[in-house]
Amino acid sequence: MVKCAEDLVKDLRIEAFPIDPIRIAQDRGITVQSWSPSKKGVSGFLMKNGDAFGISYSSFIPNQGFINFTVGHELGHYFLPGHVDKLFAGGVNIHYSQSGFVSNDDCEKEADLFSATMLMPDGLFRNAARTSGDGFQAIEKLAGLCVTSMTATAIRYAELSENPVAVILSEAGCVQFCCLSDVLRERQGLIWLKRGDSIPSTTVTADFQETPENVAKGAKANGFSTLDDWFEGAPPMEMKEDVSGLGNYGKILTVLFSEEEIEETDEDDFAWKPRWER
Repeated sequence: MVKCAEDLVKDLRIEAFPIDPIRIAQDRGITVQSWSPSKKGVSGFLMKNGDAFGISYSSFIPNQGFINFTVGHELGHYFLPGHVDKLFAGGVNIHYSQSGFVSNDDCEKEADLFSATMLMPDGLFRNAARTSGDGFQAIEKLAGLCVTSMTATAIRYAELSENPVAVILSEAGCVQFCCLSDVLRERQGLIWLKRGDSIPSTTVTADFQETPENVAKGAKANGFSTLDDWFEGAPPMEMKEDVSGLGNYGKILTVLFSEEEIEETDEDDFAWKPRWER
């Protein structure tokens, strides 16, 4: 998925942000238009009529970052090997998607990864991230630069960060998605949050979700928690915790981050210290 998206960007000789998925689709002769779904939860669809394709994105969330990610997701279905054959088998001519890292379906996960990589390719994104700060400050700046959704940008930020970063997407007090930076992902003994897990009661996010209006209004909060508040088997390392409601999306985005280093001791325990003490 990643290589397919990176190769596409390279073949198109794109060297700067933002990357326009609608333009990419139209250059392939794919019609793109908005669409009003009858129920919440469907982000868009890819339609096939003979050899012709069309993409529609939900008008439910009037946000260009969401639109770009949704169109990128449908392009994932179009470009990724095997997707068209699988999704349009048996005479099916339309595939409805649930993008945004909330589906358990393998094709949807692959299309999400394709979209995030295409819109925020590794090299360009790393260069931009180096001068964007940390936490939500960086994510908001990068989302504006890339014209991508906060959720997709936060996940890409975590994936490519050299620091301890965790991104949690939740709804109604339950985890929907969790992404960790390499330094946390590779830590033996740390147990990932899984879909359906409850938000820990001692966190900023838990306090934030007590007021439903926070989500609808896109309110923000910040504070501190410890890594072991969130993850079993993690050290009691202090993390900055930034929280944001995602408006009509109905979800909460949490970003945990620190510039401090996690190290292993001879006893295979955790130790951490500020960069200026290394």
